[in-house]
Amino acid sequence: MEWDVVVCGGGLAGLTFALEVLRSAPEARVAVVERTRRPLPEACHKVGESSVELASHFFGERLGLTDYLSESHLHKNGLRFFSGDSRGPLHERPEIGPPEFPLVPSYQLDRGRLENDLRARVEQAGATLVEGHAVTSIALGDRGGHQVSVDDGRTLVGRWVVDASGRKRILSKQLDLRLPSPARSSAAWFRIAGRVRPRDLVPDDERAWHQRDIADDRWLSTNHLMGRGYWVWLIPLSTGFTSVGIVADQTHHAIADFNKPERARAWLAAHEPELAAHLEDLSFEDFRTMPDYSYLTRQALSPDRWACIGEAASFIDPLYSLGGDFLSLSCCYTARCIADDLRGELDPEVVRELDAIYLLLLQDSSRTLSRNGAIFPHAQVLGAKLWWDFFNYWSFMCAHFFQEVWLQDAATLKRFRELGQRYYDLNTTAQRLLEAWAELEDEPFTNGHKKMVGLPLPRTVLSEAHQALGERLDLDATYAKMEADLEVGRELVGELLAHALRDLGEAKAAELGRRLGAAIGGREPEERQAGMPLVLGERFTRVDPLPRRERLEAYSRIARDLERALGRAEGDRPLGELLDRARVGAGVRISSPAPSESRVGA
Repeated sequence: MEWDVVVCGGGLAGLTFALEVLRSAPEARVAVVERTRRPLPEACHKVGESSVELASHFFGERLGLTDYLSESHLHKNGLRFFSGDSRGPLHERPEIGPPEFPLVPSYQLDRGRLENDLRARVEQAGATLVEGHAVTSIALGDRGGHQVSVDDGRTLVGRWVVDASGRKRILSKQLDLRLPSPARSSAAWFRIAGRVRPRDLVPDDERAWHQRDIADDRWLSTNHLMGRGYWVWLIPLSTGFTSVGIVADQTHHAIADFNKPERARAWLAAHEPELAAHLEDLSFEDFRTMPDYSYLTRQALSPDRWACIGEAASFIDPLYSLGGDFLSLSCCYTARCIADDLRGELDPEVVRELDAIYLLLLQDSSRTLSRNGAIFPHAQVLGAKLWWDFFNYWSFMCAHFFQEVWLQDAATLKRFRELGQRYYDLNTTAQRLLEAWAELEDEPFTNGHKKMVGLPLPRTVLSEAHQALGERLDLDATYAKMEADLEVGRELVGELLAHALRDLGEAKAAELGRRLGAAIGGREPEERQAGMPLVLGERFTRVDPLPRRERLEAYSRIARDLERALGRAEGDRPLGELLDRARVGAGVRISSPAPSESRVGA
C-alpha cells in the first residue's frame, strides 16, 4: 500500500498535520495510523488543554476551525498568575493577568471532543484513517520509500513518513534524537466534575477583589497559583470539567510527594491550602502523573523525507502552554516541505533552515521556561519576567508564524533565523538577570507594589505588540518591525535591570553585577553561553533622580509603561550609584561617575 504520506499516530498532532497537508496539497494520498478507535470519551484526560496565540492561529485560521472552536470549546481569557504568599488568602496575593478579554483569540480545548471531531474532518478532507491498529516499526528508505509496519501485518510504504506517536517517540528513539532539557520538572493532574474558579476561593465580602472581575470571566483564564519551585493550574473545559494540575521543579519538590491522589491532596494542603480545602469534598475523576516530562531533540525535519511532530519531537515546560505552539510549528514546516516535494520543488536547504528555526525556537523557549522556581513567589520579579517573556514571544516567534515567514525561500529563512538568534541572545541576558534578581531576594516571597498587574495593560508597548499579531505585513515590513522590536526589547531588559537594582538595593547590587558579568560590560564569572550586552547610560544617572512628574516626562515610553504596570521601588541609593556598584561587581573599573555615551530609555 503506497502513500505520499504515512502518519504514525492520530492524536492532536497527527490529525491537525493531516489537515494541514491536505490544505497545502489537496491531491496528496495520506494515511493516518492510530491505535485507538472512535468514539473517544468527550471529556478525555490528555495533555494540552490550554492553547495560546500561535497554536490558536494555526487551529483557527490555517485549519479553518474558528467557528467550530468558538461553538464547541471555550474562549480563553489569557494567562493569569497569583504570586506572593501561597499559604495565605488568595485575595491578598498579587494577581497578574489580562484586565480585559484579549483581542487575539485563544482557546481552552476539550481534547476528547476535539479529536473525535478532527477525525471526521480528516476523512472528509480525503485522508485514510487506519483506526484500532498501532505502528510496530519504521524502516527508513533512501530519500523516501519508507516502510511502516502495522500490528495487523500490513506494511504501508510512504514517500514521506511522519512520526506523530507522542511520547512513544518511535523515530526519535530509533535515530537517537532525544536531547535533555534544562527544565527538570514533574507533573500530576486530575479533573473535577464542575467548575473550580478563583472566585470560589475568596469570601463574598471581599468586594474589592471580586469587583476587579466585572464581567466574571477571570475563570476563563488558565489560572496559575504560583509558589516556590511549583505552580498549580486551573483550566475550565467546555464539557463542564475543570482540569487541575501540579507542576513542580524537582530541585524543590519530589514527585513522590504528589504522585498519588491522596498525596496530591496532602501536598496541596501544605502548599495551596485554600484550593485544597475547596477540593476536599470533591472527587478526582481521574489522575495522571508525568515525571521528568521535558525533552528536546537534535532534529525534527529531514531532507530524507521524514519528520517528527508534536510530542514525538519535543516537549517543553507547560507554564505558558507552548506545547500546542511547537505542535503547530512542526506540522506547518513539515506540510510545507511535503507540498513542495509533491510539486517537484523540494529544496533541501529550505528543509534544513526550517529545522534550524524549529530548534532555535525550541532552545529559546526551553531557556525561558527553566530555572524559574525562585521567581514564582516574588510578584515584582514574576511580573517583570512575564512582561519580557510575552514581548519576546509575540515579537519574534508569533510574528514569524502569523506573517508566514516560514513559507519563504532558504535565503529569506536564513536571514530571519539569524535575527531570531539575536532575540535568543537578548533572552539569555534577560533570563540571567531575572534569575539572579529572584535568588538575591531576602524573603521567601514578596508581594511587589501592586495588588493587580494588568498584563498586558491597555495602551502600552506590550498591548500593542499583542494587537500587532492581527496585522498583515509584507516581508520587508515584517523584518523591519522585528528589528525595531529587538531594540525595544533591549531597552525593556535595561528597564528590568533598573527595577532589580532599586529593589535589591546597595547590599546586593555588586553581587547582581557579578552574576550579570559581560551583560553590563564586565567579565563572565564562568564559562557559559554568551548573551547580549545591555545599553547603559543617562537613563540611570540623569533621568531617574528627577522628581516624579519630570521623571515621567523624560522617560521613554517603555520605561513609563513598565513603571505603570509594575509600580516602583525607590531604592536605598540613587540608581546611578547602584549601577556603578553592579558594574564594579562585574569587574568593570569605574574611573568617574559620568554616564556613558550610549543610553537606555532616555
